[in-house]
Amino acid sequence: PAVAGVRLGAMAPLPPQAFAAARGPAPAGADHSAKLLFVVDAANVAMRFGPKGVFSCRGIAVTMDYLERRFDGRCRFAMFLPEYMLDSEKVAAKRRAHDLGIKQAKLQELPDDVPYLQSLERASVLVATPAQDYDDSYQIEYARRHAGVIVSNDMFRDAVDKLKPHLRGALREWMKSHLLSFTFVGDEFVPNPDFQFPVPLRIVKKPPPPPRGASSAKPHDDDDDDDDG
Repeated sequence: PAVAGVRLGAMAPLPPQAFAAARGPAPAGADHSAKLLFVVDAANVAMRFGPKGVFSCRGIAVTMDYLERRFDGRCRFAMFLPEYMLDSEKVAAKRRAHDLGIKQAKLQELPDDVPYLQSLERASVLVATPAQDYDDSYQIEYARRHAGVIVSNDMFRDAVDKLKPHLRGALREWMKSHLLSFTFVGDEFVPNPDFQFPVPLRIVKKPPPPPRGASSAKPHDDDDDDDDG
């Protein structure tokens, strides 16, 4: 049977061979349905990676590169940013006004590489949200609709507080198992090793090498190993 709640730190860095089986048959015309969805909180990731106060787009690239390699390409990405952050002229104007002391800008609204963000939009990875909207709501809703994991250190308290009181508990509970925190060590993305994936996955692991002189060895048991810490 599939293993539920697989802890990231217990997973061997091998491709999960049964994502499709764990998630069921793919709907017609949706060839990405077997892939694990990561909704990357672009602003949160970029601000964590860069020097203090710098929206470093390299952090986004490093994060996606790690997850692509970790899951052998068996994942897909989505991210949401306000549309004005994809406009080079608007970002440059905000930066000039900020630097000259004319008008203070939020540092998380000043990406250091707008062309890179535009390339993600062309690749249908990044989606521009209307300037007046709350982009966190989009990423939470998209992750909930598509059984995705949000990569962020944000606790999304504003999004929770916007809900009616009787709905807040359900969202907090959902986020406990769908919010992957992380840090960076230099140029390396380091996800929380204690995070447990909310979807059932069969994680294929290499069997231990047979002892000397033995013709075969008992295959390694996935279930036993996944519970230790």
